[in-house]
Amino acid sequence: MACLALLPSLICGLAVSIEDVRRRRVPRAWIIVGCLTQLIANIIYALSMNSLFVVVQALLFAAIAAILQGLLALAKPGSLGFGDVTCTAMTGLGVGLFGLMAIVSWWLCIGLLGLAWMTLWIRFDPQAHTPYAGKVPFAPVIVAASVIAVGITLF
Repeated sequence: MACLALLPSLICGLAVSIEDVRRRRVPRAWIIVGCLTQLIANIIYALSMNSLFVVVQALLFAAIAAILQGLLALAKPGSLGFGDVTCTAMTGLGVGLFGLMAIVSWWLCIGLLGLAWMTLWIRFDPQAHTPYAGKVPFAPVIVAASVIAVGITLF
């Protein structure tokens, strides 16, 4: 049941990742749908576990993750965009269900995967002859790191 609670952010995260890779934009509509459906899934999961604190925990961890990502975006303008911050909030709603260990694992995975992804993307840029040359999409890293972190936490 716990893994099923993550489907909304995973499905919307995959859609956002594909759009980010193709056009370097994160559609706000997908983020809104992802956040709302993930919040509904969180409530259903919390009611099945008889602990509504899990919903509050997920909201707080998602807000903290989005604020941290926003601060990182402000620290080096142009490196991360607002779409990456909103993608982090949406994905954080799912990862936040599983507590602090999952969030810490998620951020570590984002860091490690992000470094590897940026290195490989810049080296083998498939869009080198397009207007997107040199711009690295980061939403796939956020989503992939969430899957890995939840997997580490659950299994």
